Amino acid sequence: MRWLVLVVVVACHKDAPQHDEPSPAPPPPARDAAAAPAVTADSYADLPAALHAILPADARVIGFGELHARTDRAQVKSALARFTTDAIPAIGDQLSDLVVETWVVDPKCGKAAEEATAKVAISTRRPMETHSEIADLAQAARARGIQPHAMEVTCADYARIAPPGKDVDFEAMLTLTTRELTRIAVDAVAHRDAEAKHRPWIALYGGALHNDRFPAKGVEDWSYAAKVDEVTHGHFVEVDLIVPELAQGEPTYQKEPWYPLVPAADARVHAWKRGERSYVLVLPRTPP
Repeated sequence: MRWLVLVVVVACHKDAPQHDEPSPAPPPPARDAAAAPAVTADSYADLPAALHAILPADARVIGFGELHARTDRAQVKSALARFTTDAIPAIGDQLSDLVVETWVVDPKCGKAAEEATAKVAISTRRPMETHSEIADLAQAARARGIQPHAMEVTCADYARIAPPGKDVDFEAMLTLTTRELTRIAVDAVAHRDAEAKHRPWIALYGGALHNDRFPAKGVEDWSYAAKVDEVTHGHFVEVDLIVPELAQGEPTYQKEPWYPLVPAADARVHAWKRGERSYVLVLPRTPP
């Protein structure tokens, strides 16, 4: 199956939806004492260690969110690639299903679907390697017996998110993504719960707005967390993966309470607890 990336532009800023417009390159990271974080966070040697520490054994669905890689930001190893190489080997044996924020172009929708997909990719400045990174994630999941799932996008959906001759409708994309991630996650929970025996966890991977357990007023409809938490009877966990170079110097992210961890990022993973079953993991900085 050929997977195409859904390049929904959702920032990790929880106060409002962001259309991720281009911004100047961030300044070099501060490396002196002034860079020490002003927030309390736990520190771990790597991503597997952090996940093993924060994920409760009775979790049912884990919603992973990221800052999407873009061509106009630092070109470092993406959160998506790190999730594949570091997280899947660490927790893969616990996962039955992996729902990914991506779609497969329906050939029945013809050229319109291909054009809409290309328009979205261009508008959101998604790097070329993102496509292969999603394929790598699907392959890594299958190798560990995890069932990957992609979103189903109808011909009418393509017309809504990228109307011919018009700009991409970002709000329509956010609505579509939330609808599909919610649907697939709820179906996966019901399907696995009906089995006599199943692996304990289901994971979702996508932008860091849709998994928000504590959405700001006005953006609640773009988070699947409340619905998934309901069907799992309070066993949903939110984990945001932050590549520091992608957040460094960005005004949107500087408003976040976890931001002081970004300029101070080093070779370890720093975990900040937003609230009950909600975490932000600032990943290691890429070595020079």
